[in-house]
Order: sequence, then C-alpha cells, then structure tokens
Amino acid sequence: MDGDPDRRIKLRDLKVFQAAAETGSMAKAAAHLAITQPAVSYAIAELEGAVGVPLLERSSQGVRPTVYGRALLERSAIVFNELRQGINEIASLADPEVGELRIATTPPMSAVASAVFNNLVPRYPRMRFELTVGPTDVLLRQLRQRDVEIVISRLASMAGNEDLSVETLFHDELVVICSKRSKWARRRNVSLADLVGEPWVFPPATGFLTGIMRGEFEAQGLKFPQATVTTSCTYSLSVLIGNGNFLGIHPRAMLTTPNEHPLLTAVDVRLPTTRGAIGLIALKDRSLSPVAKLFANSVAPVMRNIQPTGVSRN
Repeated sequence: MDGDPDRRIKLRDLKVFQAAAETGSMAKAAAHLAITQPAVSYAIAELEGAVGVPLLERSSQGVRPTVYGRALLERSAIVFNELRQGINEIASLADPEVGELRIATTPPMSAVASAVFNNLVPRYPRMRFELTVGPTDVLLRQLRQRDVEIVISRLASMAGNEDLSVETLFHDELVVICSKRSKWARRRNVSLADLVGEPWVFPPATGFLTGIMRGEFEAQGLKFPQATVTTSCTYSLSVLIGNGNFLGIHPRAMLTTPNEHPLLTAVDVRLPTTRGAIGLIALKDRSLSPVAKLFANSVAPVMRNIQPTGVSRN
C-alpha cells in the first residue's frame, strides 16, 4: 500500500462495508442504508483502493468478506464503538445526568447490576443502561471488542489477561439452594453428604461454576452427583427449584440481591472452598466514561445496604 491509508479511509465507507458484509448483498446494504446500489459499490471500491486489498468476494449468491475484510470488520467495530462512547461521554460532560452505559454480567451477577440500577435510575432518570448477560469468556471477548464497557463476574485466574484491570467488589460463597417449601429449608446443620442423593439442577459440565462445585464435593470426600436436569439458564434453574423438589448450587447474592428471593432459600450447609471474589473488569488502556465511573462507585454502597446475610464480605 502506498502512503498512509488512515488518511484515506472514510467512516462512511466503513459503514457501507459493514452493511454489505452483514447483509451479504450490495442491494440489501443499499436498502438498509437508504442509498443507491451504485453508491454502495463506489464506497466499497474506494475503501478497497485505500487499503490495497480486496475486502469482499463477489458471487451470484451475493458477497462475503475476504480474510482481509474480516480483519477490517473486527477493527472497524471497535472504531465505531469507541466513537459511540466518545459521543456519549461528550453528552455526559455537557450534562452529568445524561449518559449511556453498556454493561455485561454473568447470569448470577445480573442481580448485582439490578440492585445498582434500582439505586441510580431514581436519581438519574435520563441515564440509559444496556445489560448483556452471558458466560465470562464471551463477556471478556465483548469487552475487548468494545461492545461493552465493564463486566461484573466472579474472578478466576487473570493469567493471559494482562490487558484487563480488575477491581474486587465483594466476596461471595456458593450455597445450596432449595424451595422455601422444601424440607431442607427447615433443617439445620445439614451436611453435604445428606444431600448427595437428592435430585439436582446443575449447569453444563463445562461451565465455570461446575468446576468449583465439583471441587467442593471432592474436598469433602464425596462423589459429585449426577444432574437430574442440566441447564445454563438461571431463570430455568430458579423455576425448577422454586416449584419442585430440586436442589441447586448458586452464588448467595442471587438470594438477597436486590431483595429477598420470593421462592428460594439457602440450605444450612457450608461450601467453604467456593468463596471467591466478585469483580468489576475493564480494559486497562480505556478510560471509563462518567456513567461507568458512577456505576462502579455505586456498587459497594449498594451491596453494603443489602441484608448482611446476602453477601459474604472480607
């Protein structure tokens, strides 16, 4: 490539290229962007001329990105996400009560985000929040792509994640959960061995929490029970346990954050090896927006105001 391509790439051309790659068609991209098909072709030709390589493969079935196109798509998504954050940050600086935050949590920690939303929204009614829920590895990928700004998750080893900054918010222990109508809800000083033969709802064997659960059973000299029902959906787990005789294992925060769970309670049995840090994760080289800073600074006070039994703190 001759010269500096950064000076010749136009944001409008990138947007057109994104639309063509996502729709798989020049005509569909034109309709999506409300421009003519020749304008789409011209913009992509200009972009290919700027970078000096073909970005789309054309065929009778439509278009798809080349290996060069896929690389540019990944980076251009970051460009537009950063631009969007910059505009939101300008709006927040102009009016501190306005802003938008894209936050991601694991399913159990969505309860923590909910508690903070409940605290912030009455004070800042014009703020907007976009919540993404998923497994930690997926959320960290979205964080690196700038699709989200901060992640709340149980912290594992940070080896290989030197590009991330982590702030510990609180510590939480996993608990065995049951229906409030279950016989186990009324019993005291229960041992884990007492529960092995009960019907269990567990996440998939490959799930992050499953390894922690298995480790606790092994630490107590017990074989990990076979799941009667396997699901990665926290809502399904809650319904199954709340309306039946199933047991499950979940972070304690879910039972009391932001309020006491209407259907579920903790069995009086300790799982000491499962205690771990819950943290707020962000990119080291990306300064937090005003709304993200406000959210981060609000977590600890909100969690302190939850019932003392709700979160185990150091």
